[in-house]
Amino acid sequence: MNQYHIYEAIGRGKHSTVYKGRKKKSIDYYAIKSVEKSQKNKVLQEVRTLHSLDNPNVLKFFAWYETSAHLWLVLEYCVGGDLLTLLKQDTRLPEESVHDFARDLVHALQFLHSKGVVYCDLKPSNILLDENGRLKLCDFGLARRLSDISKSSVQQLPQAKRGTPCYMAPELFEEGGVHSFSSDLWALGCVMYECYTGRPPFVSTSFTELVNMILHNPVPPLLGNASKDFKDLVSQLLIKDPAERLQWSELRDHPYWRMKIKGLLLPAQPAYANFLKHSIKSYMSDSVLLEMPNGPQNQKYAQLDHTYTQVEQPAKGRSEIIAKNITSSSENTAVMENIARKMKVQTTSGPLSVNGSVSSKVAVNILRLSKVVKTNLQRDAESEFYRQPAASCTYENDPDVKMESNDQELDFAESREVETNQDKDEEAGDAPADNKLNAFGEAKGLDSFRETPAQTNANEIQDDVFEHVSSAESNGNGFAKHTEEGPFHPIAAATPPKSVAVPRKGQHIVPLCTEKKHMAPPISNVNKDPGKAASISLSEAFWHQSDLAVRPIVNRRVEKVHETIFDTRVLHVDALSASEFVGLASEKLEMFISRLASGLQGSTPHNEKLNTLKYVESLCTDMDSANLLINGPLITPMLIKMLRTTKTADLRMQLIIVIGLLIRHATLIAEELATSGIVTVLTEALRDKQEKVRRCAMAALGELLFYIATQSEDCHKAGSHEVPQVKDGRISSAWQIPSTCFALVGSILRKGEDNVTQHYALKTIENVSSQGMEWAGRFTSHEILGNLCYIYKTSAKQENLKIMAGSCLVRLLRFGFSSIPIVFEKLPVKELVADLCRGNSKLHAININLIYIALAGSSVMHNNISKYLVPAFEDKAVVPSIIGMLEQGPEVLRGKALICVALLCKISCRWLHSFCHAKLLSVLERLGKDKDIFVQQCVVAFNQAIVGLVPEILENVSSDFQQQASVKRPSPVIVHGSFFGRSQNRTSVPLLSILLVLLKSPSFREQIVDEQSLNQIAGFLQRLEVAGFEVQDDFQSNLLRILEVLSQQTSTLLRHLNKFIFPILPSLAVLYKKIKDCDLRCLCLKIFCDIFFVTFENMTDANLEAPFEVANGSKIEGTRSRKAHIECIVKQYLLPLYPVLVDDEDPIPIYAQRLLLMLLDVECIKVEDILKLKLASRFFEFLQEDFSCISLHNVQLCLFLVSSSDVDTKVLADLQVIGRFMDLLEFVYVKGMQDYIEPVLSTCRFFLIRNSNNCADSGQTLLVDDFECGKQTRVFLELCNGDGQTIAHIAAECLLMLLKVAPNAATEHFIRNLQLLTKLLDKSVNVQHANTTVIRLQKHLLDALCLGCKQYRVANVKVLITFVPSLSDIIALQNVVLKLKKSSFTQVAEASIDAALELQLLAGLTCS
Repeated sequence: MNQYHIYEAIGRGKHSTVYKGRKKKSIDYYAIKSVEKSQKNKVLQEVRTLHSLDNPNVLKFFAWYETSAHLWLVLEYCVGGDLLTLLKQDTRLPEESVHDFARDLVHALQFLHSKGVVYCDLKPSNILLDENGRLKLCDFGLARRLSDISKSSVQQLPQAKRGTPCYMAPELFEEGGVHSFSSDLWALGCVMYECYTGRPPFVSTSFTELVNMILHNPVPPLLGNASKDFKDLVSQLLIKDPAERLQWSELRDHPYWRMKIKGLLLPAQPAYANFLKHSIKSYMSDSVLLEMPNGPQNQKYAQLDHTYTQVEQPAKGRSEIIAKNITSSSENTAVMENIARKMKVQTTSGPLSVNGSVSSKVAVNILRLSKVVKTNLQRDAESEFYRQPAASCTYENDPDVKMESNDQELDFAESREVETNQDKDEEAGDAPADNKLNAFGEAKGLDSFRETPAQTNANEIQDDVFEHVSSAESNGNGFAKHTEEGPFHPIAAATPPKSVAVPRKGQHIVPLCTEKKHMAPPISNVNKDPGKAASISLSEAFWHQSDLAVRPIVNRRVEKVHETIFDTRVLHVDALSASEFVGLASEKLEMFISRLASGLQGSTPHNEKLNTLKYVESLCTDMDSANLLINGPLITPMLIKMLRTTKTADLRMQLIIVIGLLIRHATLIAEELATSGIVTVLTEALRDKQEKVRRCAMAALGELLFYIATQSEDCHKAGSHEVPQVKDGRISSAWQIPSTCFALVGSILRKGEDNVTQHYALKTIENVSSQGMEWAGRFTSHEILGNLCYIYKTSAKQENLKIMAGSCLVRLLRFGFSSIPIVFEKLPVKELVADLCRGNSKLHAININLIYIALAGSSVMHNNISKYLVPAFEDKAVVPSIIGMLEQGPEVLRGKALICVALLCKISCRWLHSFCHAKLLSVLERLGKDKDIFVQQCVVAFNQAIVGLVPEILENVSSDFQQQASVKRPSPVIVHGSFFGRSQNRTSVPLLSILLVLLKSPSFREQIVDEQSLNQIAGFLQRLEVAGFEVQDDFQSNLLRILEVLSQQTSTLLRHLNKFIFPILPSLAVLYKKIKDCDLRCLCLKIFCDIFFVTFENMTDANLEAPFEVANGSKIEGTRSRKAHIECIVKQYLLPLYPVLVDDEDPIPIYAQRLLLMLLDVECIKVEDILKLKLASRFFEFLQEDFSCISLHNVQLCLFLVSSSDVDTKVLADLQVIGRFMDLLEFVYVKGMQDYIEPVLSTCRFFLIRNSNNCADSGQTLLVDDFECGKQTRVFLELCNGDGQTIAHIAAECLLMLLKVAPNAATEHFIRNLQLLTKLLDKSVNVQHANTTVIRLQKHLLDALCLGCKQYRVANVKVLITFVPSLSDIIALQNVVLKLKKSSFTQVAEASIDAALELQLLAGLTCS
């Protein structure tokens, strides 16, 4: 993945995230999909499918990669997003768009089907749009090949029982239903329907109601102006009976399509054909043959049955045609569909309705299906704890499932006994070595306990929870057999799936002891805008809800379990089921239990006792019966007594199994059991010589300890975080747990103990220690911690044991900081950091948790922990390892890594410097866009922590800077007390660069800048003014760049405007003189410009006139307006500096001109202020050089000077620049420099005005009447012909004045361009709505014509002009002038009369 740049997330699923990416050194963009390693088999299945597909309507697959924690797929990037988003924005689409979209989908589906691939998950969210609006299918995780469907049972297919109900065909809810081409076409109909109406055809928030609608309700009609063909196509696609539904040949030839769709050869569907055959057989046997009356119609169905029988019977006796139809798989499906179609009854009273809806005889057990879905949702819910559900979770008897959205994907698999390949791969190497030959294979262990879901996060793979469904009550594929109830009523399940246990008491969760004793704020309070978010401590943000997740102690993957078998003949009671046992009346129940106990008495044979215990075991897995048995006065005391006295291993094992099951499933245990000695008995069983007995005893004792931990008196109070009271080392409650019990549990972890028993011991410690400080403290002995460290770090142990040991360490240290040195003595932090780059996500999570605990503990017990952290953080790989986790880790680990970075930075600000240079902030920007709530919370906490460091950074910099300034020869400041290495001769001054980096980040900018930070920055500037020592260029550069960033933020500058006006601006002016580096001087002046520009651009006159008070002791005192203060600063600090600025290196003079121009424009200074500096001539010096280097600001300054009445004309005359400005005008016009034309033209106009006035006053001219001057006449005429009316008007005015001040040269050029003048006047005549500017233009041009003709006649007489105009040019001009004589504007009409007269005289002169 090193060849790709990863950008923002553009999509997210439960186990995957899709990012926008770009291949390095190219402009090729891709969609890069990151998938958790736990989904490897699903990903490989998708890769195998996509790799063989190449079609314009299927998302292109390019490559896939595998890293330590993720699989990465490089896919085609579609800029248009998905169809679901489009529909959310537009609600519905016009039929024309639906047609084009549907055509793309048909092409895509036909291509897939021709390749033997059934898509199985067609819905708007899986349909992407490229930049051309073409649809592409994506996400092939549920797609499967026909060959796989044919050779496997439905349950054995990966993801076979998953789907989105709103788009699933009715037959998929039936027993044995299989995905097929037909089910894909149903989904196509649903998508077309949704595109047109804005919603799928069947929608409900209730799962049972939704399935019932899909099975039985007619399709709602298409409203609006839908065409007949469109309605017909959608209705044919949404026929409920798959045999009646539109087939590919009919779909391609449907009249709805504007262009014919080319057909492709489609393979056979053996599994689908087999489904149809069984459906027909069931239909014939259950409905037709039994219910049809005698008569011709009955004979018809009998004939059809004979045909079907021919197809179904062996080859012997069949006709060759039928045999061929069956053996030729390419026609098999069509035959079955045709047979099915012939069997439809044309009356609503029959078993199949006329519209092809599902028959009432083909019932679907909707209620059972809903319970299966609900159970699977509860298993997979991330917010559920083992036994302790989250507050938002309710366990109601209602089996219905609430549909969160139409796009929700559900799992319909009832039994998880059959593990997928993914599960096997995931757990490879995790199970103990003796899993294959499990000793519990003869006398089961406690893994027959019913398991409840454990809370997990996106990075952890939840322990699978398996449910045992009796073969007598299940049909083999996980769905109950159909009953004979009506079609509009859900059918009750014969054996509903087992629900999770009713919660006992709220789980006790204690926050990190070093933080305030309150829990993290609700996630809903975490605002995406960190500046507005509630305050969150690092500890609150770091600990994810999964960090205290508890799971069942026994796991099926650890030990194999055989079915409970007992002999009913030798039982002393009837073999009642658990439900029958619970339903007994009190007297019968008491009698039943007494008789049951008699089978366990001492005189009973050994085998009968075992048989009775196995029967009791079958009752224990039911919650209600477990409550009755464990709290009864007879059974439990007898079991405990038998366990004390029995020496036989198999009987002891069975006793412990029953006791463990009772504890596991009972939700209420009476306190009388605490005095029964059960804890002592189970503890003693841990010393048993038989390994299998110890296994069972450890599991049972673990369940009991966890139950007791959840029952502590102080733990169950809502919101209470008080720890239980301890007396003599024992928890103060009815349950008294001796210390030997905890010690024995810990001793199981010693080297050489059975792996399965260790698994139970680790799970016990993990669950119990999650209940708080005192419970965790019972397991924090040196021996237990040492054993846990050994298991975690040794490579000889199975990975699942390592993970549990690590989880135990995290929980024990979280609630007991005093044990931190013991652990990190054996687990070097350096190794934990190094392991962040290898291993799986579970180990990464443990390592990051331990690193956090070490960092958090260092702030509490600095001297004890620092020595363990020094070697780890001296390694240069620390920063890359953590940045790698932030970039590529799962969401939860990225959030945790971010908190660890914050802790490191709090310990030493220098880490912030290192991480900022490692592109931390760019990673943070991407995390800020992450939609994961936990990541958002971590980002908020990180931002708040870093913002809190800024005052400390500035204070340290200020202190070190002051210390350097106080000595003649500055010496570095020695920094002690850091665990990152030995004491170093390092100053804090370079840390100022951190502030610069943070200010460039939008996440921090608004939070960092306040009055205090600006005061410190201003203080740095003031100290630099009087600094008597050599200041490092880096410090000056960082300080100025900080001010540059601030000056460019309008909101920040205006919010603290007074602080910028004073003292920052004066200090900048003083600092400019002291800076030696040209780039820094330029930066200083740029900041000046930015501050002034933002101020005057955004401040109103009222704000500028608002009073502004300056503190005493400053060079400027008093209370005046902001504008007055700015004027004072400019005149006192900036203007005196201006002579130095204009002589400085480029580009400083340009910035100086820009600043001066802005100040003139806002009237902050006047022209007379510039004249006092005697700099006027400097602004015209550029005219003496090459025009290619001119500056617009310079030209505009010249315009200010020439237009100002404060500048004497004689001063300008002495400069002799009017001719050069004329040349500049021609230059910018020829070069097309549009920004320059108006200011240069306006400057020429003011020069000509001054020239005219001067001629009138003194008879002297500023302009030499020569050829060079006269040639500008054509430039003025060309500008009059431009699109800009303002420029045209100014140019016409300049033309007229030029003819006056240069009569000879200007007149000759004017007469030479009569054709251009004709064109201009004719263009003005044709303007439909002439405005004032056009009228003035006509008037000026006509006046120029009159003046030009008069001066030509005079010059011709004096033979000063030898050029003779063409008579045709004059006549053409006369015709245009005649049109202007009809003008409704008096001034134009009068001027045109004079011009016509002059043209007549000119024509006569030409003819003579």
